[in-house]
Amino acid sequence: MLASDTCKVAANDSISLPEFSHEELKTFLEFLYRGNLAKEKFEKHFYSLSVAADKYVIPRLQKFCEQQILNSLDSSNSLKILEISELCSNETLKLAALKSILKYKDEIVRLPNFEEFANRNPQLMVQITRAFITLPSEKKI
Repeated sequence: MLASDTCKVAANDSISLPEFSHEELKTFLEFLYRGNLAKEKFEKHFYSLSVAADKYVIPRLQKFCEQQILNSLDSSNSLKILEISELCSNETLKLAALKSILKYKDEIVRLPNFEEFANRNPQLMVQITRAFITLPSEKKI
């Protein structure tokens, strides 16, 4: 991103990254410099980092985000991760999120943000409905 000729500006100009808050930008730059992040920082900014990794095509950050998200996937964040997977065109995350939604469906449909999610993401709701039909559900023991 920063090495590309299309991003270079004159020394007296500035580069603007309006999609980041100040704290998100600091976290993004920390990853670029260190190649890693503390778990707490990642958990706080995983959405913006995933979007930035996709937007600026940063493979190492894309892989880092994917691995960290897959490790933290549960009923409380499945819908958010499905949104991220759609935004970033990440099929691995999408499949994992859909499977998690199916596994925890009774809990997820009762979440306070479920209806808001459904209104905001009608196409993802179609995909969830199709997943109920096509993906095998996890049997409870």
